[in-house]
Amino acid sequence: MKLVQWTAVQRLYATVGSSVVVLLFAALTYAGIVRQQEIQDRADRSARIIRTLEATLGRMADGETGQRGYLLTGDARYLEPYEAAERDVQSYLAILDTLTQKKPLQGARLDTLSSISKSKFTELDRTLALRREEGLAAALAVVNTDSGRHLMDDARRITNEMESTETSRLQARLDREAKYSRQVRLILVAGSLLAVATSLLINLLLTRHAREREAAARELDKQNERLREQSLELELQNQQLHEQALEMELQQQHLQDQTSQMEAQTEQLEEANAALQTAVHDLESERSAANEARAQAEAANEAKSEFLATMSHELRTPLNAIAGYVDLLAMGIRGPVTDSQHEDLDRIRKNGRYLLSLINDILNFARLEAGQVQFSTSDVDVHELLLGLEPLVAPQLAAGGVSYSCDVGEADVRVRADQERVRQILLNLVTNAIKFTDAGGSVWSECRCSEDTVWLSVRDTGRGIEPDKLERIFEPFVQVDRHLTNVSQQGVGLGLAISRDLARRMDGDITAESEVGQGSTFVLSLPRAIISGGESLQRDSGSDTMAGEVHGVGRMTR
Repeated sequence: MKLVQWTAVQRLYATVGSSVVVLLFAALTYAGIVRQQEIQDRADRSARIIRTLEATLGRMADGETGQRGYLLTGDARYLEPYEAAERDVQSYLAILDTLTQKKPLQGARLDTLSSISKSKFTELDRTLALRREEGLAAALAVVNTDSGRHLMDDARRITNEMESTETSRLQARLDREAKYSRQVRLILVAGSLLAVATSLLINLLLTRHAREREAAARELDKQNERLREQSLELELQNQQLHEQALEMELQQQHLQDQTSQMEAQTEQLEEANAALQTAVHDLESERSAANEARAQAEAANEAKSEFLATMSHELRTPLNAIAGYVDLLAMGIRGPVTDSQHEDLDRIRKNGRYLLSLINDILNFARLEAGQVQFSTSDVDVHELLLGLEPLVAPQLAAGGVSYSCDVGEADVRVRADQERVRQILLNLVTNAIKFTDAGGSVWSECRCSEDTVWLSVRDTGRGIEPDKLERIFEPFVQVDRHLTNVSQQGVGLGLAISRDLARRMDGDITAESEVGQGSTFVLSLPRAIISGGESLQRDSGSDTMAGEVHGVGRMTR
C-alpha cells in the first residue's frame, strides 16, 4: 500500500509541478514580448511626432522663403514651393492630430500650432495678394510689422515644447522598461532555480522508491507463492515508474531549452533599448547642428553685406576729397603749376575716378544683395536709349579704334522698366564689348521684339569667351579673361553680376553667347509695354520700390 502512495506523489510532482513551472515561464515570456512591443510602438510614435514637428516647422519656413522670393522678384515660380509647403503643413498637422490622440496636453498644443500655422499662411497669402494688386511697397509694409516673425517664433516655441514632452515621455518609458527587464530576469532566475529544485526532489523520490521496490521484490521472492498477484502488480508499477522517469527527463530537457530561449530574448530586449537611446541622441544632435549651421550662415551673409557697404561708403569720402584737392592744385590756387605737374594731376584725377567707380560697383553690389535698390518703373522708349549710347562711349571707341553701329528695329518700341537701370545695363554691355574688341573690330547693337518681350542685343567681333567659362562671367568678382587683355584698368568683376541682377529685378534677364575668336553676343530681355489706343497701359500701378537706392552708374566690367 505504501508503494502505491509514493507513486501518486511522484505523478503529482511530475505533472502538476512541472506544468506550473512551464506555464509560469511561458507567461513571463509572453508578457515581456508584449511589453517590449508596446514600448517600441510608443517610442516609434514619439520619434515620429518629433520628426513630423520638425518637418512642419521646416515647411513653414520654406513657405516663408517662397513668399520672400516672390516679393523680391515677382517671379511666379517662387509660388510653387510656397503652395507645396502649405499643403505639406496641413498634411503634417493631420498626421500629428492622429499621433497625439489620447494626449490632452499635446492635443491642446497641436491646436495652438494649427492656429498659428493658419495665421501664418493667411499672413503670407495677404502679402502675396498685396504684391500682385498694389505692388511691393504695400506687401513690405505688412512684412515690416514683424507679425510673420512673431508667428514663426510662436510656432518654434510650441514645437520645442511638444518635442521636449515627447522626449521626456520616451526617456521615462525606457527607464520603466529597464526596471521591468530587471524584474523579469530575477523571476526567470528564481524560476530556473525552482525547476532545478523540483527536478532534484523528483529524482530523490524516484531513488527512494526504487530502493523500496527492490526491498519489496526481495520480499516477494521469499513469499512467491503467497504474493504472486502482488508481484504482478509490482511489475506493472515498475513499468510505469520507468516510463515516468523517461518523461521527466524529456520535460527537464524541454525546460532547459526554454530557459535558453528566454535568455536570448532578454539580450534582444537590451539591444533594442540601446538602439532606441541611440536614435534619440542622434535626433537631438542633428537638430542642434542644423540650427547652428543656419544661424552661422545668416550671420555671415549679413556681416558680409554690412562690411561691403560700410567699406565702400568710408572709402568714397577721402577719394572725393582727393579729387577736390587735385582740382584746386590744377586751378593754380596753391601756386603756379608746370605742364608736367598738370600731366601728373590728370593721372591722379583719372586714377581717382577709376578707383571711385570700383568702389561704387562694390557699394551697388552690396545694396543689391541687401535688397536696398529703388526702381522707378515706367514705359521706356527703346529707340531713345539705343541712340543715346554712342555719344556716351565715343571716347572709348576712338581710343580703341573700334567702329559702332545701331539697328533700332521697329518704331515706337517701349519696355516696362526703370529707364536709368536699363541705360546702366546697356552702357555696361557696350563698354565691355569695346574693351574686349581689338582695334579694327566692330560693335553693334540691335532691337528685336515680340508681343510681350523686347530683346536688346550687343554684339562684338572680339576674342570671345571659352564655353566652360561663359556662365561664370555673371558671378560676382569673376574675370575669366583678365590675363588675356591689355586694358590697364580691369575693375573688380561686378559689372555683369550687377547687370543681370538689375535685369531680373525688372522681370527680365541677360544671356550670353560666344565663340572663341569670333566674338560675343549679350542679350538683355525685358517685358514689353502694352500699347492701347496710342497710350501705354501700365502693368502695375505706381512704381516698384525697394528700400534704399544705387548711387551712380559706375564703371562695370566683366
